[in-house]
Amino acid sequence: MKKIAFYVEGQTEQFFINKLIIEIAGQKNIQIELQQFQGYGRPTKIIYPKTTAQPQNPQHYALIFDCVGDGGVKTRILQDFTSLFSQGHSEIIGLLDLYPRTDLGRFENELAYGTQRNGRVITQASPINTSFVVAVREIEDWFLAEGNHFTCIDVNLTNTLIQASALGFNPLTDDLTGRSNAAAEDLKSVYQLVEKSYSKKKEKMERTVECLDYANIYLNVRSRITQLNDLITKIDTFLT
Repeated sequence: MKKIAFYVEGQTEQFFINKLIIEIAGQKNIQIELQQFQGYGRPTKIIYPKTTAQPQNPQHYALIFDCVGDGGVKTRILQDFTSLFSQGHSEIIGLLDLYPRTDLGRFENELAYGTQRNGRVITQASPINTSFVVAVREIEDWFLAEGNHFTCIDVNLTNTLIQASALGFNPLTDDLTGRSNAAAEDLKSVYQLVEKSYSKKKEKMERTVECLDYANIYLNVRSRITQLNDLITKIDTFLT
């Protein structure tokens, strides 16, 4: 069985990858386990999203580990990679947000190659067969770009309404990655046009993850967002 592990900074990323993999692989063709870090000395928690894989003789297995904060993603990978590879995992992928950082190139370089100061190692380089995908600004920018899901949130949240609003941006056509605020706040502003809200709390976050049009993400949205395309390409490669 081919095995892959994803280490992410929060439950939003965890639930999104879970749903994305199921939509690409097929619910019966992959085994997926969602785990959440609970603190040192405490057992790992198993997480159950609304959409779950129902494997029947699967040839693929994915672990999606919520590190509960961006600072823990690379740290946990460095702690766990030896054990993961000994268990048969062939690849580890870390998914993080760029926000509130602004220098994508520097952040990606530090993740891959580590950092040194005055000849002293501050952070280690990433192990072999480990890579990182950095969402610019946040993963919610990917949700904003997937315009088909808005009417799933509310039937009145049409593209016409969004374009006619006074938001100051158009998520359907604008490149929002240069905006200085958090993408989650922009997504919340869109939803508030119909008196709905968005937050990273499980109920509202999972509502959005379930509403997303994954065929549109796979066929169209990825061409607008380099990092999303990188993630999907990695998943496709693993599943072949």
